[in-house]
Amino acid sequence: MSLPIAVSIQPLAPIPHDEDQVALVSDHSQGPIRCRRCRAYINCHVRFVDGGRHWSCNLCGMSNAVEPDYFCTLDAHGVRRDAAERPELSKGSVDFAASQEYYNRPAMAPAVMFAIEVSATAVRGGLLHATVQAVRESVEAMSKPGATDPRTLVGVLTFDAQIHFYNLHSDFAGDTPPMSVLSDVEDPFLATPASLVCLKDKLANVLKLLDALPGLFANTQIGESAAGAAARAASLALADNGGRVVCVFASPPTLGVGRLARLDDPNAVGSDREKRLHGAECKFYSAMAEQCCASQVSVDLFCCTSLYTDLASMAAVCRATGGGVHYIPRLGQDNGSSYLRLLNELKRTTLRPTGYEAVLRVRCSAGLAVTDYFGSFHKTPEGDIELPVISCDKTLAVTFKVDGDMSGERSHAAIQCALLYTASDGTRRIRVHTISAPVTNNISAIFKSADLDALVNVTSKQAVGHCLTHSAESARQSLVHACVQMLFVYRKFCATNPAPGQLILPESLKLLPLYTLAMMKSKVLTADNAIVRTDERVYMMDRVLSLSCAETAVFAYPRMIPLHSLAPDHGVVMANGEVAVPPAMSLSGEKLDPAGAFLVENGESMVLWIGTECPPSFIEQVFGIPGIPDNEAPRLVLQPRGNALSAKICTIVDHFRQERPSCPTLTVVRQKDAFEPYHMCYLVEDRQAHIVSYVDFLCHIHSQIQTKLT
Repeated sequence: MSLPIAVSIQPLAPIPHDEDQVALVSDHSQGPIRCRRCRAYINCHVRFVDGGRHWSCNLCGMSNAVEPDYFCTLDAHGVRRDAAERPELSKGSVDFAASQEYYNRPAMAPAVMFAIEVSATAVRGGLLHATVQAVRESVEAMSKPGATDPRTLVGVLTFDAQIHFYNLHSDFAGDTPPMSVLSDVEDPFLATPASLVCLKDKLANVLKLLDALPGLFANTQIGESAAGAAARAASLALADNGGRVVCVFASPPTLGVGRLARLDDPNAVGSDREKRLHGAECKFYSAMAEQCCASQVSVDLFCCTSLYTDLASMAAVCRATGGGVHYIPRLGQDNGSSYLRLLNELKRTTLRPTGYEAVLRVRCSAGLAVTDYFGSFHKTPEGDIELPVISCDKTLAVTFKVDGDMSGERSHAAIQCALLYTASDGTRRIRVHTISAPVTNNISAIFKSADLDALVNVTSKQAVGHCLTHSAESARQSLVHACVQMLFVYRKFCATNPAPGQLILPESLKLLPLYTLAMMKSKVLTADNAIVRTDERVYMMDRVLSLSCAETAVFAYPRMIPLHSLAPDHGVVMANGEVAVPPAMSLSGEKLDPAGAFLVENGESMVLWIGTECPPSFIEQVFGIPGIPDNEAPRLVLQPRGNALSAKICTIVDHFRQERPSCPTLTVVRQKDAFEPYHMCYLVEDRQAHIVSYVDFLCHIHSQIQTKLT
């Protein structure tokens, strides 16, 4: 069977406002009820037998006695009479309050340590000012009553060629708190043990420091950066408690531990040298990841430089600790959307729903076995997935294999994900997700129930894993092979009287070849190194490893809509808060009307394409100028201009940004300008960089299937 058995798991996924939130079960004094054999948690798919005195585990089949204080009689259908009143027996997802046995230590207080570059590069490029604004808004939001745990801790350090610590505990008379300077960036240590303060008590001191930083370093001439040493020093400040390091830098680390010396090698794409570019050359960050996991510290890196940085080395600490890489290379060089991205992503990183000290385990029915995990995490020797911090955006994929007979009396197979974590209010919880699916030996039924979005999510994460250890070309070939093998099995065993020259696609997977081709042409796997830098490719890999199903689908196959022919209801906020947008179009250059304007977005970036024959009235209403000078389109700013068309387009763009975890940058591109080829890589149905068009790819898939059949 070529169709993978897999699940895509987003344990703390945001719940829409019109749906019930995940219920907290806290009425079991001895902790959550679990199977005595496989340790699965009680869930809505278990069966109660013997008049309600026992329950049968839906994973291993073990019969477990019901404690007297949990007993309830059954109705005529064998269902507990109180099932609807108990979330754990009526909902597929539930939070259990953890008992003391789940505590290795007192629950940690939420904590964040900001490390901000203050070199001359950061000051001149506007990074310092933008970062201070974002951090200020973040700490003000965190300090509001009920926003987070009252114990929340915050600290700030700055760095250039040295590291600057600030004592925020005692009130200070001047504009700046006492500063300790660490010059030895080869062996960073905590120069000021009192670097973290309780935000509730010392908010004024934190804000006073942030307001002082731009003036304090306004005339600096220091151009070098010790970002690696600063991130390590920030993690040491959190070592006793745990928490998050948010490190923002404007130039590659050139001093101290963690300095990076590897040079970019863009010509390595397609050669045997390519896989070395995707792996960590500097082992400092891998060693730091182990230390951070041990002390429950995560690291988020904001790389705001267009210079080659070797993100492949730095990303190791982010992937293992539950943090992330944020790549904003054009800060101060574009139309201002990079500033907006830094502001929004930094605020979201610190404010989004988050769990701490997380341990995840996936269990499955007898006859199934977990084969592998795909995503960003730290895996223990015992097979558990550990994450010092897990955000609501974090998604991982798990694959399974059939390792036993499942054709007996069992009609369903179950998979259960259990996440032990500390909530932002300081309580220890276990979030349990359980699904159950019917068991069948009917291949047609299996293909009919296949989930395309989940399949694309899983195979994309597998392709990134393949790319990290091999090459992009090898990953592309693995995607094609998987697509061919799935469609070959369907053609051979499910198709009824197919014509010899006809490509047969299952209804549920009819878009699989399109998504396969689109992923091959994405910036993660593209063969065209002219449209993607090495650091950008590494960043995209890191993003794909954490994307949800819906986000992976739009990342692979972006959304393109026309803006020149908006209907009256398009770009208008409806009563339910949604925004009506035009229907999406096929991603082909044939759809681009020279007299029109089109918006393309993939969750990471947006391109507003303007045709050469686009009416001047449209350009004036949207951009406030009668025409666009040659090669000046990327600097155009999209903002409300006091007319209905401008307001509609701005509303649509803002809506797309609010839909995504990241804040996509917006670039305006004019047809036939020099910048157009760089942004037209999103038209995945056209031929690009030695990768065929969609029509030719379908022919290739059909040819491969025919070869296997004969």
